[in-house]
Amino acid sequence: MAGEGEGSSAGSGPLNEDSDETLAARVQTGDREALEGLVRRYLRPVHAAVASFLPDTVEVEDAAQETFLRALRAFDRYDPTRPFAPWLYQIARNVARNRLADQGRWRMEPELPEGREPAEGGPDASAERAEIRDRVERALTQLPEQRRTAFRLVDVEGMAPAEAARFMGLSPGTIRSHVHHARRQLRELLSEFLEGSPKSSNESGGHADD
Repeated sequence: MAGEGEGSSAGSGPLNEDSDETLAARVQTGDREALEGLVRRYLRPVHAAVASFLPDTVEVEDAAQETFLRALRAFDRYDPTRPFAPWLYQIARNVARNRLADQGRWRMEPELPEGREPAEGGPDASAERAEIRDRVERALTQLPEQRRTAFRLVDVEGMAPAEAARFMGLSPGTIRSHVHHARRQLRELLSEFLEGSPKSSNESGGHADD
């Protein structure tokens, strides 16, 4: 859901111009097109929100679907005079938390795995890039919940801070602060991994010999 504006992720046409709250009110009257518009608009933000809790890609997909199903069942209790995005965000959080609680993983913080054999090119390079992505995901679990969610929304999904703020029910300044601190913490958490690579060691050795 990259880009600016209320409906940057929805399709083209009049539906895209409607506010979230207008679409939600239409859903309450049984308007399926309005429901599909909201799903398109918030699919990626919901994915980012639940991915902040759940480590498994398939589980994230299931949790995102469950979020929209729960929202649909709860639409009769939604007040269209209140912002829709934070309401949906809270549902996504609850779904992810419940899944973690069911699996006995709530508040567990896996440690970064030790050791690796880096590669310079070819298939091994792809494997190393995959490991780096895995390291980033593991490092993200060390961050506070809202910080890692803001990071996913802005740096991964490409949302503007104002748009992420509207989804999470926070101020743009708070989102920018969360993203800034998330980037700093990730650099710190990944520094030992990056500095421990043979390339870094070789570079350090080279300086020592000068």
